[in-house]
Amino acid sequence: MVENCTVILGVGMTLGSVPPTVGVNCIRNITFRNVRMVRPFKGIYVKTNPGDQGSGIVENVIYKNFTMDRPIWWAIYIGPQQMK
Repeated sequence: MVENCTVILGVGMTLGSVPPTVGVNCIRNITFRNVRMVRPFKGIYVKTNPGDQGSGIVENVIYKNFTMDRPIWWAIYIGPQQMK
């Protein structure tokens, strides 16, 4: 649970990275609640980590009462780490 925060010029409410492995890496049951972001580089960011074996899971992620003011790059970005 991440709640009741204000973030200024951050990289976002980030999950990851989640690399695929034979044993399965996962992120589960995360809630972001009452979050205010001012000028984030990336607001909501799920960072993947490509691979060729196994799997990675991201599930049951909730964003509730989430506000964002003027994101610099992306409001929502799902993918590998990269700069714009």
